[in-house]
Parts: sequence; C-alpha cells; structure tokens
Amino acid sequence: MNTENINQTRRGSGWSMGLGIFMVVLGIGAIAEPLVATIAITILLSWILLIASIIRTVDAFQSRRKRGFWPKLLIGILYFLAAIVLISNIFGAALSLTLALGILFLIEGVFEVITAFQIRRELNWGWTLFSGMMAIILGILILGEWPFSAAWVLGVFAGIDFLLTGIWMIMLSLPNRRLVNQRTGI
Repeated sequence: MNTENINQTRRGSGWSMGLGIFMVVLGIGAIAEPLVATIAITILLSWILLIASIIRTVDAFQSRRKRGFWPKLLIGILYFLAAIVLISNIFGAALSLTLALGILFLIEGVFEVITAFQIRRELNWGWTLFSGMMAIILGILILGEWPFSAAWVLGVFAGIDFLLTGIWMIMLSLPNRRLVNQRTGI
C-alpha cells in the first residue's frame, strides 16, 4: 500500500469512525429523552420541509420561462403549506412523522440487509445485517403501535436506529484502521 492510499484509507475510516461515534451518542441521547427527541425530530423535519419549499419555489421562478413552471411552483406551495401545518401542530406532526418513520425504517432495513449480503466478504459485515434486521423489526413495531405511542416511539426508535447504525459504522471502520496501522507499523 503506498502512502497516498494509506492516508486515504486512514482519513476515510476516521470519518466513518467519527460519524459512527456521533450516531452512538445521538442514539443514547434520544433513548434517554424520548419525548424531547420526538419533538426535536418533528421540529427539525418541519423546518427542513419549509426550507425545501423555499428552494422549490425559487427554482420554479428561476426556470419560469421553461416548461414545468406551474407544476414546480405548485409543488413549492404544497411543501410550504405542509410545513406550516406541521410547524403549527407539532403533536399532529409527530403522529404523521411516526407513521412515515415506521415505513422508512422498514425500507431502510430491507436495503441494509441487501447491502449486508453484498458486502459479506468484508470483516464485520454481520453488523450491517444485524442493523438491517433491527430496522425491519423497529419499522414493524412502529407501524403496529401507531398512533398510541407516537409521543415516545419516534424518539426511542430513532435513538435505537442511530445507535445501531453508529455501531456498525464503527465496527466496519476498525479493520481498515488496523490494516493501515499494521502496514505502517503504527
């Protein structure tokens, strides 16, 4: 391995390790304070939708002389209206987002399981498989309990998902770091 490849591998695994640690800390925080996490996630996603509405509207006006102006503008307006509805009713938004999160976790889990089988020759690939299976289970649990536990499920399950994602990211970056350290003698 040449010096450039070693540095790239070290940087890449460092970023994965750092992001994994951040995800673990975020997950622990969300599990410890599920109602706060639910509200924070709801507010954050509502504001992201509001920002997206502004971007969509600006994009529509920048391309107003081209075909598709009116549909783009209507989509921007719909995003804006949805964001206002979500921001004005955080607990109603939490119900909707809990349902969406259940669907998202289910789909994420399926793709992580597929990814796990595609990378099964990698060391610690089983962590990706485990994370995918857990995401599928979380998605099923969210959808099965909805809407009764939306006040805490969003925060707890997001925390669990963040925690598991952080763990597999850390575990997959460890062999790369060890390999670089063995080859460089560090």
